[in-house]
Amino acid sequence: MRISCDKKLLMENINIVQKCVSSRTTNPILECILLKADRDGFRLIANDLEQSIETAPIESDVYSLGTVALNAKMFFDFVRTMPEGMIEISCDDNFVTVIKNGRTNINISGLDGSEFPLPKMIEDGEGVTVKGSELRSMIRQTIFSVAVGEYRPMLTGELFEFEGQRFNIVALDGHRIAYRTSFTEKELNKKLIVPGKALTEISRLIGDEEDVEMFFNEKFIEFRLKSCNLTSRLFEGNYVEYSRMFTNDYKTNIKIDKDALLSSLERCMLLIAREIKKVQVILEISDGVLAISAENSIGKVNDEIDIDFEGENIKIGFSPKYLIDICRAVDEKELNMFFLGSLSPCIVKSCVGNEDYKYLVLPVKIQ
Repeated sequence: MRISCDKKLLMENINIVQKCVSSRTTNPILECILLKADRDGFRLIANDLEQSIETAPIESDVYSLGTVALNAKMFFDFVRTMPEGMIEISCDDNFVTVIKNGRTNINISGLDGSEFPLPKMIEDGEGVTVKGSELRSMIRQTIFSVAVGEYRPMLTGELFEFEGQRFNIVALDGHRIAYRTSFTEKELNKKLIVPGKALTEISRLIGDEEDVEMFFNEKFIEFRLKSCNLTSRLFEGNYVEYSRMFTNDYKTNIKIDKDALLSSLERCMLLIAREIKKVQVILEISDGVLAISAENSIGKVNDEIDIDFEGENIKIGFSPKYLIDICRAVDEKELNMFFLGSLSPCIVKSCVGNEDYKYLVLPVKIQ
């Protein structure tokens, strides 16, 4: 194999694929990036066996075809420190690779590219196209609710739920639920559980003005972008039945300025961050005012915010981070918050009458 490519362009594509290089493996080839030059052009591929990325053909001159797998960290570091301009990459029959730019010449021992696990091709599945900006927004407004850790792997992913032309994304971690909905032009009836790791990565890669093609079967989902294709293994099993947890049987409803609520909660977090043990924030609703307070051995925070109020007075405790995450995710200026009781979930919805999003947060018992 022998190619030449501009350093800046090469670095951009290394940055695209390197998040899919395995960091915990006993197989050295999974720590590599595959360099592949064929009749379709020159591309980079990474695969950690759970997800893989293959770049679109990179603008380059291909002088001879072939493949070689190079250690990702070493390849990245050497290219990063090369002078600006055109870089020539070539490898011999023993996979010894030469990276050259002007007077700079680096030799790397590579591995046989034919042994590199190529991305799974989805040929027997279904597909749908969504606007990239909309998909990125839906992921941003839900991803913070996926579970952390592997005690229930399924909850570290998000539910992709296709119901006719409606497309829902749902995330939950046992303490909260994030729901976001949109529409597609194509009708489908399908449920997929997509790893959060893949969704974080795809939202980083989506361009501002592009559509995203999604193809999926029972085991894999593939996202096709202009810059690359990302393929991820799906979680198997049935997702939690979340819809019955959202109810309209509330006792208290308030409309509140989102930024005022966020500022108050952030002040509480400043106090709580200095305490080792968990401390709750207490919300007390009465007479058109929301009183917010937090207290620990270091100090106390008290705030009051004017609200539109219907229903019963209520006093309820929460982990403030869960409410802060919602405030930061929602783009609207006001929030509707519905309370069922002091030990029942709080449901947050839009104030402008749409059902694009809704959130549920479990309270904590007031100490």
